[in-house]
Amino acid sequence: MIRKTQFAVAVAALISAPAFAAVGFDANVEMDTKYQNNGRGASQGGRVELNAFSKTDKGGGFVAGRASYMAGKGNTVGVDDMWVQIGNSAGDIKLGRFEGGDAFPAGKDVIVEDGGSAAGYRANVFRGRTSDAHAALTLNAGGGVGFELGVMAAAKNVGIRPVISFGMNGFSAKVAIENGKNAAGQKVSGAGITVGTTMAGAGLNVNFASGKVNGVKGDSFGVNATFGAAGIGYIADKTGSNKDSMVYAAYSLPLFDTGATITPAVSYGKGTNMNKNIGAVVRVNYAF
Repeated sequence: MIRKTQFAVAVAALISAPAFAAVGFDANVEMDTKYQNNGRGASQGGRVELNAFSKTDKGGGFVAGRASYMAGKGNTVGVDDMWVQIGNSAGDIKLGRFEGGDAFPAGKDVIVEDGGSAAGYRANVFRGRTSDAHAALTLNAGGGVGFELGVMAAAKNVGIRPVISFGMNGFSAKVAIENGKNAAGQKVSGAGITVGTTMAGAGLNVNFASGKVNGVKGDSFGVNATFGAAGIGYIADKTGSNKDSMVYAAYSLPLFDTGATITPAVSYGKGTNMNKNIGAVVRVNYAF
């Protein structure tokens, strides 16, 4: 009920914005039909996403806002993003529910079968999109260099997450550092880096992160590539002496000339002392 009220208030605020504010709406529906081995069998999930957003530039600065409402096939409802952003070309501050800079992008991760042994660490504990209080200050230094300082707080626990990014001529890099206590009061410290390149319509990302959560060390390594509508990736997680290896691939096909796509995807995961997990999914996405 609280999430429904939050979304309604956010949408009402956008609708009631001054006449000079351009208000936009869009929506999409996504359905996943899945099969997994090891007794898990067939399943189907999906959601409808409704977005309301607005941005007004005035007096050398801007104010922007966004609210995303999610209705799941399993009779679940919730808010995905809900934020307000204030700033100018030199920098801005964002408040609310959102995600900070991604230091471990997974690429076309339609389905990723976990080996079930190791959680690893991907420098995203304080990245956001939770119920915790979240604020991020972003500064644009020029020359493709940016800086983001995210702060998350829950009760008496606080975590900080600075991110330095660089992008130029098809090359990009991000470094994220995390330190503080999560909502459960566990100490978190670690860092992650991602390096990517885009050439001739193909993209490649290489990721590595290492850190400790509640004194337990975790590492994650990932590499993924996209070639137009196709994508493939690999992730290796390690927590203590436990390891997971995951491989995944997906390919999106257009459905007539409607803008909708159908995406078959497969994944394989194997963990220390665990059975091999195999999964396949067909995803239909339609934006309207």
